[in-house]
Amino acid sequence: MNKSSYRNALYIRYLVLSLLVLSQLGSQALGQGNGIKKPSFITAPKHMESNGPKSPGPGSPTGHGAPPRVGPNIQDNGPQQTFPNGLLGRSETAIATSPGGDHILVGFNDAQGFCGPPFGAPCTPENPPGLSGYAFSTDGGLTFTDAGAPPLFSNVFTRGDPWMDRGGVDNETFYYSNLSVDATTGANLGISVHRGHFGKNTFSFSDVHTMNATDPANNLYDKDSFAAAHDGSGAAYASVTNFIEVCGIPVFGFGRPEVWRTHDGGDTWEGPVVVAPDLTFITDKSNPACGFTGTVQQATMPAIGPNGEVYVAWGAGPTFNPGPSTNSTITVSASFDGGATFGKPTAVANINSEFFNVPVGNNRSSLLDEPWIAVDTASSHKGRIYVTFASANSAVTPPGNVSCPSSEPSGTICVAQSLVPQQVYISFSDDHGSTWSSPAPLAPAPTGTTKRWWPVVKTEPGGNVDVIYLQSPESQIVNATCTVPLDNGAVRVGPAFSLVDTYWVQSTDFGASFGAPVRVSSATSNWCTAVTDVFPNFGDYISAFDIGNHVFASWADGRNGVPDTFDAAILGAGKSK
Repeated sequence: MNKSSYRNALYIRYLVLSLLVLSQLGSQALGQGNGIKKPSFITAPKHMESNGPKSPGPGSPTGHGAPPRVGPNIQDNGPQQTFPNGLLGRSETAIATSPGGDHILVGFNDAQGFCGPPFGAPCTPENPPGLSGYAFSTDGGLTFTDAGAPPLFSNVFTRGDPWMDRGGVDNETFYYSNLSVDATTGANLGISVHRGHFGKNTFSFSDVHTMNATDPANNLYDKDSFAAAHDGSGAAYASVTNFIEVCGIPVFGFGRPEVWRTHDGGDTWEGPVVVAPDLTFITDKSNPACGFTGTVQQATMPAIGPNGEVYVAWGAGPTFNPGPSTNSTITVSASFDGGATFGKPTAVANINSEFFNVPVGNNRSSLLDEPWIAVDTASSHKGRIYVTFASANSAVTPPGNVSCPSSEPSGTICVAQSLVPQQVYISFSDDHGSTWSSPAPLAPAPTGTTKRWWPVVKTEPGGNVDVIYLQSPESQIVNATCTVPLDNGAVRVGPAFSLVDTYWVQSTDFGASFGAPVRVSSATSNWCTAVTDVFPNFGDYISAFDIGNHVFASWADGRNGVPDTFDAAILGAGKSK
């Protein structure tokens, strides 16, 4: 492929509103098999039996007995309906809990949000409508109520990329951050942040605030993230990637990290503050290569330190010059004035990019090099910053084309699977992000073609560090083929299957070492055979939330044959408060 093809693929991956793919298919296509091709297979594998979580005790979200304990896997969303009664897919999860863990709020991409206005799919809309659904629990996570999408305050319609946190001046305010559009016209509104509280046996949102790019006609926000202080200060930060106008072409940059801030619990918001400049190399309109070379910057995530410091982590890479590099850099920038300004970015680690090493059952054509960040705010190592990320074991190049199965229409482009093993790592800093420890693996070296990805890091008051991640052996199935239609129009074909489980590792020595991985999921998900109506089928990330010595894991799960949102409460060692 030439540089234009690569740049166009990048444009599709990062700039097109990927969750809006379905709406572009139109009503006629939707009337013909839900609008997109479903992943096909020959001889579907059976689910693996769980050998990890202990059985829960009666009425306990985490079970009984000495920790570590993993509670039951709970489905958070309600039953899904097929077209025309709905659309399939609940993934890309977010989670937050009350200080005691008795109240839990979960968010997820909700495919049924495409039904009805503003996207027009001829199926039954979610109630209330939106592309970001939520569910809540008032019994510590034993049961959940699927409440649809947030109310349409000010006609704000959620557009996915959900993030959650809890904080505010009362430390009981729940924030639900998403991308958003106008519910009637579909006009881009940038980021929306809903605020809500738990009441007796219920949860309700009270209002919404939106924040948009300074020139929304030519710039586009993507991949929001959110962090709120848990100290009653009312501080909170929303980070986002802004794809700016470059070379006179709207939404053509390689990504500019930006941050919005509040210091009154979300009553008012200030911004945007540019965290780092766009890294498009050639911006001279007279140059034919204008806008086609540069370094991707995406997947920002903020975190708050014990003294109000603000850190933003993101992936910088790969670089297109003109073709793609095989490396990326995990990057962090710090603010010491409440998010008003940010310093020069520092490199946490140089990695082998995941960009083309996509799990074979994921219907993305490329994968974000996204880090997660957390700060110790209470222990003897208060102020230590942790960043987790994934890296392929070796350089990964774009998969080549392969012959298509006879079942594919003439003219279909089929691509090979990438089966490079992949590991998850952690680094930490004790000097406000100026220098970083050497990346340390979080699990034993991957065997065969095993991949690990999306490592979510959280810290506990006593200094314990928890990481939740996904893992798949990318195993071959005898007489079977994994065939997955991708977001760029191609089809990935090969003998390996993504048999995915969720894992947890914990450090009790401030990140110096980690115990053996504990399996969280009680059933293995076959991403190749799960049926979905949207891209991405299993989202772009998972989520977790820590309180005391509990960590609540949330992930998209395919055990029911469709992507559902599941969670589990985990009890580790350490302080309960």
